[in-house]
Amino acid sequence: MRIDFFVINLDRSPERLADIRADAAAHGIELIRIAGVDGKTIPDDERTLLDRQAFLAHHGKRPMPGEYGCYASHLKALEAIAASDCEAGVVLEDDVRLREECVPVLQALLTRDDWDVVRFAHHRRPKRRVLRALPHGRHLAVPFFGPTGSAAAYIVRQSAAERLARALVPMTLPFDVALERGWATGLRTLDIWDDLVRFGPLSKSSLTQEGERYASRKLKPWRRLPTLAFRTRELVRRARYAGKAGRP
Repeated sequence: MRIDFFVINLDRSPERLADIRADAAAHGIELIRIAGVDGKTIPDDERTLLDRQAFLAHHGKRPMPGEYGCYASHLKALEAIAASDCEAGVVLEDDVRLREECVPVLQALLTRDDWDVVRFAHHRRPKRRVLRALPHGRHLAVPFFGPTGSAAAYIVRQSAAERLARALVPMTLPFDVALERGWATGLRTLDIWDDLVRFGPLSKSSLTQEGERYASRKLKPWRRLPTLAFRTRELVRRARYAGKAGRP
């Protein structure tokens, strides 16, 4: 069962590419580079993927240039998977490092057709429902609460990549939040715990926030009321999704 590995990397970050390629090579993996989209180079009126009003309502923050670039970059990676002849494609951001057991766990994941998208890097660890056991003490699971954070490492079936890319347009949330919304995309979106990657030494120098305090992008409290309503609906939809996941 063939898995291709793709890495998103900006042209201005050759040191990140060299670092992750060396790490992947130690695991016997050859990475396919996806040239990242630098959001800072795209004027506001050319950010055609973005539904700005929906983003403000759903996220309660003004979108950052790096968020737009991140979103567009991941869509490029999904398009590359859809155009490939692999069974599944792994998408990595260039600040992660693979754990030794990553490949055998992913190979075991592929033995059953009970998923379309599986994330295996997270920033938060909410209560979750275990669906099946995987090698090396890992589990395929679905969280009851979220967002769980991070789109730094995930795997997508080749047959689902194009559908996922279409479902994620337009951009109404940051990519990491949008990716895990299986109830909205219509794809079987699950998670592996514990993570199969660790964050590398360059991960703290974020290319998304670009030195700006993220909190400064928040709207005024009264303008975030639509966001509160949206998140309340998401809480209910997520819980229902978790309860139904894995069932025929």
